[in-house]
Amino acid sequence: MKDLKEKRITITFFLTAFIFIIQAIDVFFIKSDNTIFGDTVIARVLGLFAVLAASKMLKFNIGRRCLGRFGWFFELLYGIGFSLAPIVLIYAAELIYFKIKGFYSDISIFILPPNSTEKGLIPAIAAYAFALIVNVVFKELYRGFMLNRLCKKLGEKKLNYVQSIIFTALSFLPAIGAFAEGGFKNMPKADVVITISASAAAVFVSSIRWGYYYKVNGSVWMAIADHFVNAFIMTCIYLSPDRLPDKWLLVKSLVIQLISCVIFIPFYYRRDRVNAEYEKEMKTRHDVLSALNESETELDEKKASNNYLMMMNETEQAKRFGGIKENEILDFDREPKAFSKGVAEIYSEPRRENRAKTEQKQSPDGKRHRRSRSTENVPENAESISKLVDEYFKKQFDKSTYN
Repeated sequence: MKDLKEKRITITFFLTAFIFIIQAIDVFFIKSDNTIFGDTVIARVLGLFAVLAASKMLKFNIGRRCLGRFGWFFELLYGIGFSLAPIVLIYAAELIYFKIKGFYSDISIFILPPNSTEKGLIPAIAAYAFALIVNVVFKELYRGFMLNRLCKKLGEKKLNYVQSIIFTALSFLPAIGAFAEGGFKNMPKADVVITISASAAAVFVSSIRWGYYYKVNGSVWMAIADHFVNAFIMTCIYLSPDRLPDKWLLVKSLVIQLISCVIFIPFYYRRDRVNAEYEKEMKTRHDVLSALNESETELDEKKASNNYLMMMNETEQAKRFGGIKENEILDFDREPKAFSKGVAEIYSEPRRENRAKTEQKQSPDGKRHRRSRSTENVPENAESISKLVDEYFKKQFDKSTYN
């Protein structure tokens, strides 16, 4: 299994080749897109199973690495918002323009899925929505798989362009199938060029954006929501029964993708900055723990977490008595106290004898002072450790960043 992990590029290459082969077989021979599903659903299902099999082979947890476990609901909302905002804008502009020109006799919304049959609209929409969900989940899990497994080998930016080229090439197969069946036979060459170019550009731009979704979120939920809403509306919902020619529909789709990218830019830089701060905090915590534990030859995870709890306790004590100011500890989206509490619940069992105790200490002037200790396991050199943590944080953090 270790040898397989070292061959992740080879496995990803064969996975990609398999996906292209089954897509070509479906487009040219099975032709499941001509059924009630309106999409190459067989190729998508087989591709999804192939991605899951490759993940199992590499011991890659898709649920944790690609789907994530926290914040998925808000990521879905963000994805829907980034998809709907430019669509509403373009559809409103289209409605106003064609209404002024007199092309639309009345204001109405028509739902015409590409797989419309005589069996009824609702069954057609249900079948197409199912096929579209399978399509979107397969593509985004495959995208997340590539972006995660090959990131260290190729780098984030280069890999994002590579996956965008792969998905763009994959989108050419249906166009080649349509050309083989004479779908472009009666179209002028200029219209064919516009149709293919706009379609490829829209896929490439959207793939770039969805790749950056994964970069800043660490999951594909946002891309799944954006991808599904965009594809369903653009292929099913029209403002008139006299739909525009395919070339203009694809040009409109490209414009929507470009507007989505513009809207996404501020969100990307804000989330990327937060991620950088989080990474800096984790690196700092790792370095501090290393400094605290470097003298210990045998160190397990429980002992390291206890050292961290002790460090945070001494830091809180120093803050309380004026040794450290609040803005010298990272608190941009999580409190260290809350984190230490979570670590304590996982790695340490609370005991009565380790709870906070109050000790009476006789001072030279005859007065008795109360001194609070949070644990009995704090060593005698806790004061020196507190000073070490204090000096380290003062050197590492720029106060202006977190004010």
